[in-house]
Amino acid sequence: MIIGIGTDILNLERLKKIMNKYDQKFIDRIYGKNEIEISKGKLNNSINFFGKRFSAKEATWKALSPTRGKGLFFREIEILNDINGKPYLFFSGKTKEFIGKKEKILKAKLKFDISLSDDTPFVISFVVISLAPYV
Repeated sequence: MIIGIGTDILNLERLKKIMNKYDQKFIDRIYGKNEIEISKGKLNNSINFFGKRFSAKEATWKALSPTRGKGLFFREIEILNDINGKPYLFFSGKTKEFIGKKEKILKAKLKFDISLSDDTPFVISFVVISLAPYV
């Protein structure tokens, strides 16, 4: 059963302006330590890397809490890739606690599916949250 859907499209030019203005301060506020570490190897295409993740964080937030609930922090929503390159969501801190509380209320584990795509200057993300058996 689907309990949340979120989508987001982002113009990379908008993100470039923000990153040029706030530089590392913006990156440290929005991105998790794993994402920042991975980005160091993406110097030629870092705006695309950060753009996809920013869009995915927005889509995840929309799918989890359309009212922008307390307990969700962009830095604690990380978009990582498995060994085959498939993106997945990794949660930490208060955001992980927020999801745990939702799972207890629903008496089910939440399953997150994510899709990322780009066609410069745009990136788009789509997140679907469904119920999985509670363990």
